[in-house]
Amino acid sequence: MKNLNNYLSRIGLSSSQDLYIDGDGNTVQYKRDRATLARVMEGQSRSIAFENFDVVMKKTISMTAPDVEQKLVDDLRGGYCWELNTLLKIALEDMGYDVTPLLCRVRWGKPDDTDEANTAYTHFALKVKTSDGSQYLADVGFAGTNSMEPVDLDIGQEPQKLPEGHFRVIPSKHKDFHVLELLVKDEWRPLYEWRDEKAPLVDQICSNWFSCTFPTARFTNQLFTCRIIGNERHHILNDSYVIRKGHGVEKEVTTETIADKARLLELIDGVFGVKLVETDGIDRYLN
Repeated sequence: MKNLNNYLSRIGLSSSQDLYIDGDGNTVQYKRDRATLARVMEGQSRSIAFENFDVVMKKTISMTAPDVEQKLVDDLRGGYCWELNTLLKIALEDMGYDVTPLLCRVRWGKPDDTDEANTAYTHFALKVKTSDGSQYLADVGFAGTNSMEPVDLDIGQEPQKLPEGHFRVIPSKHKDFHVLELLVKDEWRPLYEWRDEKAPLVDQICSNWFSCTFPTARFTNQLFTCRIIGNERHHILNDSYVIRKGHGVEKEVTTETIADKARLLELIDGVFGVKLVETDGIDRYLN
């Protein structure tokens, strides 16, 4: 990473002396435990929005480390999973973590695929090993339903109570795959699945290219942004601005229909903290 200190400042952790093993901010030796990983994930989730604005404006998405860092850190933009988890990956590696990139098939809201896979590798997540050898699923890019804390991969199928709800990792019905599930209204629902193997960079690039260019890919057909603020999740889907407080049957939801481009840009800047320089076509999905 070009400047880890800038990244930590961007996610609100630049003055956190307890990130360091000896408590001295001048050292480059960071703690590599679960608690530090959780703080980094939460900081990025709260500070850097999920957004596909460049895709909506017909731009392709770069996954190179310098481009991702420039856009999300220096230019105060957000990004989608390929950018958000690439940024998390290079930051964690600079901090000394062992990080494995994972290609994932999205299962959330998808029809059953018992016979054969019916979704491509359109999601990107990370397996992170801490200094004690424990392994965690780390994901800051599955907007709306992912946990902003690490999911323990070493405890089998045991449900894990995390800030965004109850999660578990179980074997998939597809050979050699694992699936992350979320408990929704007393029913376990799959989010995505993956093989426990390192995703080559060339495959990451191909999947990212599909996600930002293919005519029927999800993010080439809708505008979406999401950010965690306090105990609320704020998101925009096309012309709907939604605030969700809480989870499950106890959640509270408020919705606003976005009337025009001016209101959309006001929300993008003021709520989601995304600084757009170009805005041509950003309102293409408003009614």
